Amino acid sequence: MTKRKESSLPNLVELGSNKQEKKTIDKKNITLEDVKQMTEKTDSDSSTEPEFVITKVQTQKAKNRFNVYVNDEYAFAVDDSLLIKYRLVKGKELDEETIEELKVKGEMGKAYQAALHHLNFKMRTEKEIREYLAKKEYEQIDGVIEQLKEQGLIDEKAYAKSFVRTNFQLKTEGPKKIERSLYAKGLTPDEIAYGLVEYSDEDQLENAKKLTEKTLNRQHDKSNREIERKIREQLMVKGFDREIISQVLEDMTLEQPAEDEYDALVKQGDKAFQRYSRKGDKYQAKQKTKTFLYSKGYPFSLIDQFLSEKEGDQ
Repeated sequence: MTKRKESSLPNLVELGSNKQEKKTIDKKNITLEDVKQMTEKTDSDSSTEPEFVITKVQTQKAKNRFNVYVNDEYAFAVDDSLLIKYRLVKGKELDEETIEELKVKGEMGKAYQAALHHLNFKMRTEKEIREYLAKKEYEQIDGVIEQLKEQGLIDEKAYAKSFVRTNFQLKTEGPKKIERSLYAKGLTPDEIAYGLVEYSDEDQLENAKKLTEKTLNRQHDKSNREIERKIREQLMVKGFDREIISQVLEDMTLEQPAEDEYDALVKQGDKAFQRYSRKGDKYQAKQKTKTFLYSKGYPFSLIDQFLSEKEGDQ
C-alpha cells in the first residue's frame, strides 16, 4: 500500500507544475500541501487580469485639462503635462498607488493654475494666496505654495518693497499705516522692516507736508487751534510718526491772519447764538455760545470781542 501512494505523487506534481519546477523539485520529499500550492499558483498566473484600466480620456472645457475614467468610472483629472508624463491613454493599466498619486497631483495642478491666475493681476503674499485657494476649496495648498516659492512667484521681501513704494508714492501714506497693512497681509516684522527701508525720512516729510497743505485748503471757517488739531489728527491717521508731525508743524505756517480767524469766529458764533436764543433766554444763549466757541479753539479775546459786538447790535 505504501509503495502505491508514493508512485502516485509524481503524476500530481507534473499536473500542477511547469517544466522548470520539475527540474528543481525533490519528488521523494514533496507533500500534498506543496502540490496544492503549486497548482493554485499556476491557475492564478494563467488567469491574471489588470485590476484598473483607463477606459476613456475626456477633454475638459478648462484649457489643457482632462478627465480620466478607469473601469468606465470617473477617477481623476489631470493637466496635459501629467497626461504626457504618465502616458495616460485608453487601455493603459494602472495600479491603485499610481491612481492615488495622480489624484493628488491632478488636484495640485488645478490649484496651481488658479493661483497663477490670481497672481496675474498683481503680486500677492503667501497669506493672500492661501486664503484665495482655501476660499476656492482646494486641498493641496501647501504643495502649491512650495512650488510658487521655488519659482520666485511668492517673495515676501520683494512684495514688501513694492508695496511700500506704491503706497508712499501714490497714496502718500505714512510708515505706520503701511506697516499695519503689511502685517495684515501676513508678513513678518523682519520682512516689513526690509521693505520700509525704501521710505526715507525725506520722503516721509515731503508726503506729510503735501497732506498738510490739502488739509489747510479744506479747513475754512475754523480757528487756528482747530486747524492745527485737524492736521495732527489727519497725519496720525495716515500713519506718520510724531517726530515727522512736529517737524511739519514747525516748518509750515499754519496760522491764518487774525482778521481771517475772527471772520471765521463770527460765522460760527452767529449760527450758535441764533440756535441757543430760540428759547428766549439771551444770557443763557450768550454763555452757551461762549462755551461753544471756546471748544472750537478760539481765544477768549476774540470770543469776548464777538459777544460785545453782539450786545451792541441788540
